[in-house]
Amino acid sequence: MVDNCSTTARLGARKWAPRFDYILTQQALVSVDANTPINQDLISNFLSDPVHGAIEVCAQLRPTVDISVPPDADFVRPELRQTSP
Repeated sequence: MVDNCSTTARLGARKWAPRFDYILTQQALVSVDANTPINQDLISNFLSDPVHGAIEVCAQLRPTVDISVPPDADFVRPELRQTSP
């Protein structure tokens, strides 16, 4: 899925996906299955974090057009093109 993305996006996805998967499956879901109470301080800290303002500004800068490219685009580097299974 990230093969047509930038180098930064590909490297970031490949670095963080396994970590996110581990945290989700080995910690978060285990806690849910064990009926561990939710730490409301964590929720409120997350919701009041100032990063949300920065993300809102970034979202306003997003282009209004779809910037993805079709798999057969001849201007995409060959090693980044998706191939049919």
